[in-house]
Amino acid sequence: MKPPDIRKNVTIRGTPVVLRTMMPADEHIETEFVRNLSDQSRYFRFHSALKELTPGMAESFTHVDYPDHMALIATITDGAEETQIAVTRYAKYPQREIAEVAIVVADDWQGHGLGRRMLLEIRDCAVDAGIHELHMSILAANHRMIQFAKELGYRIEPGDGSSSRELGKLV
Repeated sequence: MKPPDIRKNVTIRGTPVVLRTMMPADEHIETEFVRNLSDQSRYFRFHSALKELTPGMAESFTHVDYPDHMALIATITDGAEETQIAVTRYAKYPQREIAEVAIVVADDWQGHGLGRRMLLEIRDCAVDAGIHELHMSILAANHRMIQFAKELGYRIEPGDGSSSRELGKLV
């Protein structure tokens, strides 16, 4: 099924930002976005020392399979060039009305409300898709993200040991 065509204009730090549905044509900007993240941001997002997306990952991330998977990106434009500055997505667990949600914001754009806005948007998409609960898997060392998720109402659940925390929230 085709994902909903979401396109919202917001202003972050005085800059016009477009929040929109991820499309297959975004493969290049998604790859560049991940490549340009700091090592720490990539590690916190992917829970590994990933340097860049493989071609298979880039294809998978940009070809969403709605309603089971959905992704939104935030972009800025400089002339004709569009640059991705954030992405959030959910992936529904098979046979359940629960999904895992993830987000990453470019280092220079963190702490300005973009992540909060994007998580609220993806939550609305999840609700529209019939998802009743969202989960996040966050590395224990990512204190800022754990605090942010708590502020959004996520509750801490046991993770896979001391290295990560599972946070769940009814939508």
